[in-house]
Amino acid sequence: MNAQNPVEHPFIYRPETRVPTATRTLHGAITLVAWMIYAYLWLPVLTAIAWYLGVRTAFVEIYVRNNRIDNGVFLAIGVMALIAIALLVGWAEYNRRKFGRHDRRGAPRQVDAYDVGDSMFAPLEVSQRLSRAKLIRLEMSHDARPLGVHHDAPMPGQL
Repeated sequence: MNAQNPVEHPFIYRPETRVPTATRTLHGAITLVAWMIYAYLWLPVLTAIAWYLGVRTAFVEIYVRNNRIDNGVFLAIGVMALIAIALLVGWAEYNRRKFGRHDRRGAPRQVDAYDVGDSMFAPLEVSQRLSRAKLIRLEMSHDARPLGVHHDAPMPGQL
């Protein structure tokens, strides 16, 4: 197996010091403002789409023409909403009853300990425990290589 060295991997970034909370908060606030500006720029497009779909016409017909709210229309909208809710809940319940009892996932395929060791640059003992474990907590080095195993739960039937 041809694996990259984790130290040179482009997606692993491990700064030596933690970024201060104030800096992270400032960056989060700047990101939020940028997303709000981006959403604001889409408002004319959303308004045009709403007008095209008749939202403005519906508002004029329901409220502006008589200068009051037509209770019959809102009752019909409420009934349609309840029907939609009943259909969605019914469909979800049907799927849960039909497919909920069966677990069609098979057992994971066996992985050779040498393949695990090669891909993670791990010692043979650690890779053997990794290949047999269902749940594991690793001790990692600074260059993202497994050094040891703190706790593992073996797969059923592999004690």
